Amino acid sequence: MKFFQNIFKRSDSLSQSIALDLGTTKVSIYVKGKGIVIKEPSVVALNIKTDQIIAIGKEAEAMLGKTPGHISAAKPIVNGVISDFEVTEKLLRFLFQKIKEGGGFFLGPRIVVGINSEGTEVERKAVEDAVRNAGAREVYLVEKALAIAIGAGLLLNEARGNLIVDIGGGITEVSIVSLGGIVVSRSVRIGGNKLNDDIIHFIRNKFKLAIGEQTAERIKMTIGSAMESNSNQTIVIRGRDLAKGLPKEVKVTEEEVREAISESLQTIIQIIKNTLEVAPPELVADIIEKGILLTGGTSLLKDMDTLIEKSTGLKVNVADDPINSVVRGEGIILENFEAMKPYLLTLKLSE
Repeated sequence: MKFFQNIFKRSDSLSQSIALDLGTTKVSIYVKGKGIVIKEPSVVALNIKTDQIIAIGKEAEAMLGKTPGHISAAKPIVNGVISDFEVTEKLLRFLFQKIKEGGGFFLGPRIVVGINSEGTEVERKAVEDAVRNAGAREVYLVEKALAIAIGAGLLLNEARGNLIVDIGGGITEVSIVSLGGIVVSRSVRIGGNKLNDDIIHFIRNKFKLAIGEQTAERIKMTIGSAMESNSNQTIVIRGRDLAKGLPKEVKVTEEEVREAISESLQTIIQIIKNTLEVAPPELVADIIEKGILLTGGTSLLKDMDTLIEKSTGLKVNVADDPINSVVRGEGIILENFEAMKPYLLTLKLSE
């Protein structure tokens, strides 16, 4: 795989600890003492005949919608939940093997992996089992909101409320953190992927044009916005005319994209409001003073922070590195493991 070339360098000291962010749209891995060594789309291309991995990450993502019958390009994580356990295990085993070949470790690694606070026991168990079956020696769980808070340098030992809004690819999770734990958490299965679906359906209904997920992502990243502005950019896209079955080209405006995704954005706003409504009053007072910490890849949508500020009346602080907030927080846990043990949900699941 091209993206593995020159990533890993051998060192005298063996690192046996890994932080894993297993997200809907990307998988990121942090190796203790080295930092983030892998950050790739959560896509796997498999040869159905041989059951072998052909490509992962960007290479596999480029195959979506373009594969012959004997090759399957799939996303094993949907809306923050493992949807295909076997493929997820293959993906992790492949990644761990590459790190091992690069001098990361000889024995099975200790792994810290983030989970959603609102996840069910079945969903959490699926993450534990997939990571362990892929070769982990020890598996530790941490709620993603706590990992984000740790990565942002928030003082978790204080009795002060911090509101974290994490808008990822498949899920939006809103959490209030205080005294090293999550006091209130609400989530909705809406994120960047849902916005892409909204755009696909809008284009289909308005222009009678069929487009793929990658085109929708390009539209969103190029002219997508959460609020009306003075500009009204346009983008030319190509797809299949649903009436004639032939290639067709249309021009889409920023206003049209905003219309397409507005309902999903309002659902995100509502889940933030719902979380505040059930929060203890004293913690709400802290949040008014400190504002909202906004993170996750979809937080980078143009004017997303402004929309939340306008809708809630709270100031919004976008994380320094919103795409990597979870894995960076997990990395800090690895580097200070003994001190950070109180923040882990389960200290040791297996050896």
